[in-house]
Amino acid sequence: MAQAIEKSLDYKLPPIGHALSGAVGSAIANCIVYPLDISVTRLQIEKKKKDEAGDGSFPEDKEPTLISNIVDIYRNEGGIRGLYAGLGSDTLATVLSNFIYFYCYSTLRHVQERRKERKGKDPRLGIMQELFLGAEAGLVARFFTTPVGNVTTRQQAGMRKVILEKGKMREEEQPKVTTLGILRDIWNEKGITGFWTGYRASAILVTNPSLTYFFFEQIKRVFLKLNKQRELTAFQTFLFSAVSKSLATAITYPFIFTKTNMVVGETDNEDEDEEVPSGRMTDIIRRTVREEGIVGLYRGMQAQIIKGFFNHGLMFMIKDKVAAYLTLIFYIATRRLSKDSK
Repeated sequence: MAQAIEKSLDYKLPPIGHALSGAVGSAIANCIVYPLDISVTRLQIEKKKKDEAGDGSFPEDKEPTLISNIVDIYRNEGGIRGLYAGLGSDTLATVLSNFIYFYCYSTLRHVQERRKERKGKDPRLGIMQELFLGAEAGLVARFFTTPVGNVTTRQQAGMRKVILEKGKMREEEQPKVTTLGILRDIWNEKGITGFWTGYRASAILVTNPSLTYFFFEQIKRVFLKLNKQRELTAFQTFLFSAVSKSLATAITYPFIFTKTNMVVGETDNEDEDEEVPSGRMTDIIRRTVREEGIVGLYRGMQAQIIKGFFNHGLMFMIKDKVAAYLTLIFYIATRRLSKDSK
């Protein structure tokens, strides 16, 4: 067994293995940090909710924070249940997104490396190739997961809207924000295309996972070379992936902020016959800059980076562990199949 483990270190895990390990890692990490995710969503739409409330529900002298939002949700929205509102759909979107992303990225990367090897070139990909492959994989993943992600965003923002509209009601009297109800609302507002609200912003956001993976691979490559290590430790994987995600988030945050407000903004369109302008993304950016300045586009960024730091760090750490076990399983299975074929 020990010999098999040592030999499996040189075995290249197929794309399906990377997809499975990414899906498992993202699901576990998402469940652990989900309260941070719902708090970040609230921070990103806080000004909109202040404007809607207009009754002192949000004291001007006390700006909400990541922690204060979590405490507020726990106290006023059903305790632990409130902190995990929308967890099911969000985890589904996360698992699908990461499974598709890692499968596409690994497949495309493998194809490019094989092509370069056949031409007698160095199989390592260049900076632009890495970024382009990540963007391609991200576009495919976003297309399939945007509808589920939009339902989740509305669920995360929905309970807050109920509290503002109904005041301090008993919990059993508060209207429940259900997945079926949100699906019906989206369909009634914009039809089938409503499920892809924010996809244009999402298309720009494909650079986020692309940049994240690129930063991680570059940091990993340099670190292993300088320290003459073969593999990263679990803590090093956590730290480097978390830092990579933080860098990518800082670069792309205005589009993350815009997408969240596009999705939530659909629920506030009181005139059912009113068409949402095709340039909604630019409209939100323009309005935010006009009312709050450039800094408004970065509202909630600190919380987003904190959430991403732990979420992505945990995901990559778990992914690497799962990938190591899957590599051994695939290696042993491949050896047995090759023996049986003989």
